Amino acid sequence: MRYIHDKEDLTPYAGFLHRPEPEGFTAIIAGPLEAYGFDKTGRELNQFPTRRIQLSIHTWPPGKAHGSHHHKYWEQVYYIFSGQARVVVGDETRIVGAGGSAFMPANVEHDIEAVGDEEMVAAVVTCVVDDDNAGEED
Repeated sequence: MRYIHDKEDLTPYAGFLHRPEPEGFTAIIAGPLEAYGFDKTGRELNQFPTRRIQLSIHTWPPGKAHGSHHHKYWEQVYYIFSGQARVVVGDETRIVGAGGSAFMPANVEHDIEAVGDEEMVAAVVTCVVDDDNAGEED
C-alpha cells in the first residue's frame, strides 16, 4: 500500500454503485475497502483503504443532490469549499456557502444539494460509530 498520493493518483467516479447519478463526480480519498473498494468494472475507488474513517470530495454542478437518506452506523461532517449547498439534517434546512459546514448524526435523515450558479466543492468526512459494522454500506 502507498501512504502518499498526489492528484494524478485520484480516481474520481460519477456515481454511487447502487444508483445512477447525474454529472459531477466524487473522489474517495479514504474509506472501508468493503464499502468503497472497487467500481462495477473492477477499478479501485479508494486511495487509502481505512477501517473507521472515510474522506471524499464532491464536485457537483448546481442541481445535483444525494437524495434524502440516513446512515445506520456512520456519522458525517460536510465542509463546503466553494459554491453553495442546500443542506437538510433532520428538520433543519439551510443554504450554506464556502466555509459552511454540517454534521449528520447516525440514524438522522439528511440530504445535500448543490444550488446557486456555480459548482459546489465539498469535503465529506465519515466516521464509523459501531466497529462491528465498520465496513457496511448502511
